[in-house]
Amino acid sequence: MNATRNWGPSTWVGASIVALLLLLTFFTPISFVWVFFLFGTTLVTALYALITGRHSWLRFGGRKVAAIGVAASIVVGFTSMAAAAATMPVPAAVKASRSDTAPQATSSATASPALSQTTQLSPSPTPTPQSSTAEPSTTASSAVTTSPSAAPQVAYSAAVRAAGGAVLPDKATTPGATNPAVTQSTIGATICVTGWTAQVRPPEEYTSNLKVSQLAGGYTYSGGTNPADYEEDHLIPLELGGAPSDIHNLWPEPSNLTSGGAKSKDELENKLHELVCAGTLGLGTAQQAIASDWWAAYGTYVVAPAAPAPAAPAPAVPAPAAPVPAPAGGPAGATALCVDGTYSYSAHHSGTCSHHHGVAVWYK
Repeated sequence: MNATRNWGPSTWVGASIVALLLLLTFFTPISFVWVFFLFGTTLVTALYALITGRHSWLRFGGRKVAAIGVAASIVVGFTSMAAAAATMPVPAAVKASRSDTAPQATSSATASPALSQTTQLSPSPTPTPQSSTAEPSTTASSAVTTSPSAAPQVAYSAAVRAAGGAVLPDKATTPGATNPAVTQSTIGATICVTGWTAQVRPPEEYTSNLKVSQLAGGYTYSGGTNPADYEEDHLIPLELGGAPSDIHNLWPEPSNLTSGGAKSKDELENKLHELVCAGTLGLGTAQQAIASDWWAAYGTYVVAPAAPAPAAPAPAVPAPAAPVPAPAGGPAGATALCVDGTYSYSAHHSGTCSHHHGVAVWYK
């Protein structure tokens, strides 16, 4: 009690601070920080007592006790720092940098499912996908298989092919895919509504990145890889219910051809859209026609049919034959047909058929 009465104001303030720090140690999640701060304060006080030999507010009894306090504060302080560092969460940026430096084998073994589903084509000249699954149906409904924010990285062994004066996509790589929201019964609320395609069109960044990826992978026309020479085209167009972002419905179409390229296909798309919305052509028929061979469909629906050959002239109707005039007279001793239908024979022709209204015809 006597020692307590001799405490000065600084001693009471110091003791109060120590007590407060001890309480914060129990009620604060990062308790090691407060422990470190507590022993840091003790370290400074002990150093003061060790150097000056005076009693500090912690009442170190001489330099020997102060030296022990310094050593203990240093040990506990470093221990608290190490423990706090071990329990603190690692920042996300640090985790990302660590994952970037991981071995290649590890990263490929833990690849995301989205990348593992990307179709990889065989490098052989034959345009056959390595996937063992069946080729997707041309007009089967297809959900979007890729995120519109980034184009998939795909390797292609096939190239855009020319046929009959036009450029067609490789059928194995781009068979076509449809939007399940567009059916024959919903065209009045979807594709036949002005401005509807703008709502489903994928971002330009996505189609541009996909075009560059396809060209770099060998999906080209005559080996040209300049993206400016191509237009990323929906094989089944959006205005006919084509899938917006499915890579099976997108291909790099040459845009600088005067015939058989993008301009000709645009004409076909507009014509088929007009026929479907007018009710003169079924949606499924239009989708199948443009997906199987759009150039053949162009010849069927866009190119004007040849004018029919002129019909052969009708044969002339012969004029009716003139009636045979009755002979003015008959030879001697001839039979005559009277006007009333009776026959009369006369040797001299005189008075023949006189009672039968005259002679109609003479017979030998």
